[in-house]
Amino acid sequence: VCFAAGECEEDVFEAQPKDSKKKYEAWVEIDYYWVRWLWWPAIVYIFWAMAYVCDIYFVRTVEVISNRFDIPDDVAGATLMALGCNGPELALNTISIFHPSNIGVGAVIGGEVFNLLVIIGAALLATPAEYMPLKLGLFSFFRDVIFYAVSVALLYHTLKDGVVCRADASWLLLGGATYIITVIYSQTVRDWVYLLKLHLFGKKLKNSASVGSNLNKASASSPVSDTDSEDPDAEKVRQWEKACISTDPMGQGSVLRVRVEFRNRMMDRNHKAEDRFIALDEDSLLVSCAIDPRITGKERSWAHTGQVYIPDKDVPQGHHWHHGGLINQPVFSGSKKDPSDPDLSAPLLQARPSELWACFKDEPWEVIPFEDIMWFERHRESAQFNLHVHTHDSERDNLTTLEFSSLSEAGPNGNVIVENWVQALKTRIIAQRHNNVNAPQESTRSKVLIEWLEWLQFPVKSLTSLTIPDMDRADNQKQWPVAFTMSMVWLAILAYCVVLACDEIHKEFGINQGVLGLTVAAAGTSLPNVFSGMCVARQGKTNMAVCNALGANVQNVFLALALPWSAQALFSSTGQFTVSVHGLVPAIIWIYVTLLLVVAVFLSCHCTFPRWSGGLFLVTYLFYVTISLGSETSNCSTWPFQCAAHK
Repeated sequence: VCFAAGECEEDVFEAQPKDSKKKYEAWVEIDYYWVRWLWWPAIVYIFWAMAYVCDIYFVRTVEVISNRFDIPDDVAGATLMALGCNGPELALNTISIFHPSNIGVGAVIGGEVFNLLVIIGAALLATPAEYMPLKLGLFSFFRDVIFYAVSVALLYHTLKDGVVCRADASWLLLGGATYIITVIYSQTVRDWVYLLKLHLFGKKLKNSASVGSNLNKASASSPVSDTDSEDPDAEKVRQWEKACISTDPMGQGSVLRVRVEFRNRMMDRNHKAEDRFIALDEDSLLVSCAIDPRITGKERSWAHTGQVYIPDKDVPQGHHWHHGGLINQPVFSGSKKDPSDPDLSAPLLQARPSELWACFKDEPWEVIPFEDIMWFERHRESAQFNLHVHTHDSERDNLTTLEFSSLSEAGPNGNVIVENWVQALKTRIIAQRHNNVNAPQESTRSKVLIEWLEWLQFPVKSLTSLTIPDMDRADNQKQWPVAFTMSMVWLAILAYCVVLACDEIHKEFGINQGVLGLTVAAAGTSLPNVFSGMCVARQGKTNMAVCNALGANVQNVFLALALPWSAQALFSSTGQFTVSVHGLVPAIIWIYVTLLLVVAVFLSCHCTFPRWSGGLFLVTYLFYVTISLGSETSNCSTWPFQCAAHK
């Protein structure tokens, strides 16, 4: 019996002729050179499984915990949702406590560059033309840039001697706490800066007495601009306040609070809801992108909420801020451009808003056809209902959940408003189903490929569904402790599998584990966020992808590394442990170089990101990967310069 090439049990062949022995030996001989390549698709599959568990179960469980304990959105977004966003990196570094490996810290360091260049670059390239060049809120952008630079400096200080002690871990935790507090009170700080600017430059706020009340009344998501403050439009304010208490979905429309479940840990990080003016048409749900007109001024914003700025002068909404789309790209009614232009609107967005809401006719509208609404559910214990909508983006899950609820100012009418909406939606959707009965679509090659992929995904999906309660069902949400625990267990198991797979790749191919962490693990843990960032960019919410990528980088250091390291140092008898990172100095230099590149492009383009910058960021990342792999294969940290000169 041949266990490997050239190793056979001789006694098996004693009674056999020599020629038959050769035939038998050739038949059972296995060449393990090709078998080792199976580790690459295996690790890709494990990365997908980690993203699936984190996006579908872990993040949703964290959202349920936030809602059950009435944690404010700002606090939840900076703490619990950040924990869910960095779940894979946290799991990898936690496993490293019990199975020493550099994969976790390498995934964090490499993920810093990947998130900054690839996620932002891909999102910029996917942004519709009318939103380019992309304008961002200065306060949120530079807040995250500063904390990002500080977090990397603290990380280098911690790792430069190869030893992590309790003091080092405490500094990282302190940095994380400072960042969380800053995010929570960002709106307050922004208000102080705004009023200080008015005082220093002698500007007068015509309605200064109402600034605080307006900010508290509306969600902290008003737009950012460099123009002076503006008084609210009295007619729009009257119409908006009327819609806040309206119980007529068809005639007047209503202002409801809506939140999108992207089912992605990075895009769901902010846990924010938006107040939207919505109404029913004959065959679709119409969602206005107008911002609450009661908010005065243009100097207060939170770019994470997905507000967008239109710099295009060819559309009536040019030089104007509004909300991005929830599911689809908004329709720009009244544009001078051809509405059938695919660069302007998606194929499903050809309808126009009714003139019944003339006050908001100049605002972009989003059209959600009834045929895309798969089903809806009503929460009896609260003034809320959910719509599960089919999305046409191939990069995202086919279903996206929209959570609608009445505003607090609706008072006792909140339940009445929601109930009227549920009944109106039920009537319209049932009528649409009766009038449109289409034959099933023919099978195509792409659909067959998707069916094969779903078959490959079945083991993970079936096992997780059997062991983790579904938090989308209201009757299961009381089991959130079980869901949270089992999600963490699955993430730990998959993280251990990633470490084992990297160990085998290191043995079979001789690739350093530090390089595997900086490249393979970094890309594997962050790749699903690239596709989600492209999806929200098509809706106009590119600023959400940009700000979330920066915020995730900060929390990668302050949460995904600080928490496991603190626990390991705390329970260590010596109060410290060793962490050796391959090529630490070049990696830190690359992080700062890429950050300077992003900031330089932003400042040189008048605080905007043009479309060409997305391609520049992607090319820079390819250059970074090439240099990293070249340095490893040549065993020269300064490849290709000094190595070439030496030769």
